[in-house]
Amino acid sequence: MKTIAYISFFSLLLLFFSACENDLNEVRKFGYFEDVPSEIARDVEMLYSDSLQVRVIVKAPLLERYSGATAIEEFNEGISVDFLGNNLKPSSRLTANKATKKTITLKDEKGRYTREPVIVIQENVILAGSQGDTLKTEELVWYENKGIMESEKFVTIIKPEEIIYGYGFDSDKEMTRWRIRQVAGRFKADRFKSDFQD
Repeated sequence: MKTIAYISFFSLLLLFFSACENDLNEVRKFGYFEDVPSEIARDVEMLYSDSLQVRVIVKAPLLERYSGATAIEEFNEGISVDFLGNNLKPSSRLTANKATKKTITLKDEKGRYTREPVIVIQENVILAGSQGDTLKTEELVWYENKGIMESEKFVTIIKPEEIIYGYGFDSDKEMTRWRIRQVAGRFKADRFKSDFQD
């Protein structure tokens, strides 16, 4: 009788440990520990300065930081960025539904590798420039150190007098110097407004 009781006890014990092992494997498979942010902040405002003057103001309802070998910052509830001019007033404004800040490795013209912080801005991206031009796209990459932005996606530029659309985009952060790499079409803005009103 005792032998049967011991066998039943050890069977249950083995079943318990095998169940625990399966659960741990599931946790590892989904990368549970790696997907937990090390820091969460609400209603954040970050100021970036140059020569003791604030040049960029970043605001977001949610910031999630992930530490580790590759530090990542995620803004999954929207982001707005104001670029300030010499008079410390906003010269251009960038908004989007989400963004991810990370550091990548780039190769320069001399073949040297450098680490560069970039912000990948996605979903309903709008960059309103200092000269009245507005960019609309679904993805924009901002190279912080270089002060440039680019996109490989479909883009629309709304100017006071015309609308231009195409694929690929390069610009400075104030959008004073920009280009669409492959223009697909353009038309007068007043014609678009009249067609829209009809």
